[in-house]
Amino acid sequence: MPATSPPPANPGLRRTMQRQRAALPQALQAQLSQQAVQHLTKQRAFRNARHIALYLPVRGEADPRNVRQHALPQQRFYLPVLSPFKDGRLWFVRWDANTRFRLNRFRIPEPYPRYRDRRPAAWLDLVITPLVAFDHTGTRMGMGGGFYDRTFGFKRTRSTSKRPHLCGFAYSFQQINYLMRQSWDIPLDMVSSEQSFFHFGTGIY
Repeated sequence: MPATSPPPANPGLRRTMQRQRAALPQALQAQLSQQAVQHLTKQRAFRNARHIALYLPVRGEADPRNVRQHALPQQRFYLPVLSPFKDGRLWFVRWDANTRFRLNRFRIPEPYPRYRDRRPAAWLDLVITPLVAFDHTGTRMGMGGGFYDRTFGFKRTRSTSKRPHLCGFAYSFQQINYLMRQSWDIPLDMVSSEQSFFHFGTGIY
């Protein structure tokens, strides 16, 4: 049975942030994204991770792809794919030189969902997530589809391990004072922006 989307949270804020993000000149997007990459790749959370999920940016999102330029020999990278079972969740498929892409129903490029290249979400170490806005507690506003929240819902009750770590990747202006956290929201563990790296619970990390 197809999953239903959660009701929109503050759609006015979402639209405003999306417009502001998309209005950034491409050269500035690249500059700010590279600075956020530098912050992220200095962290233990990155250096200790072996299986890392990224995303392909669309519509002005901060671009994490250059993280791969800092890859350690043991690290492997994955990209999100809409589940072929239409359950509102994401698969994570290995990304390497042989990966073939297609456009999903949102016109976003994604790898073909080959089962042999898939790694379960619970077996990832670090997941770098897109976002529209975030606050000082790690509450994340996404695009409103709930895909990341459903996929990582197991983190609410899983007490034996904090993995995978969820790291938002954003421009600093996307930080706002407060977002109301809904019962289905899965908070971020950290965020990297061009100005700083936040590890929630301990401040800047």
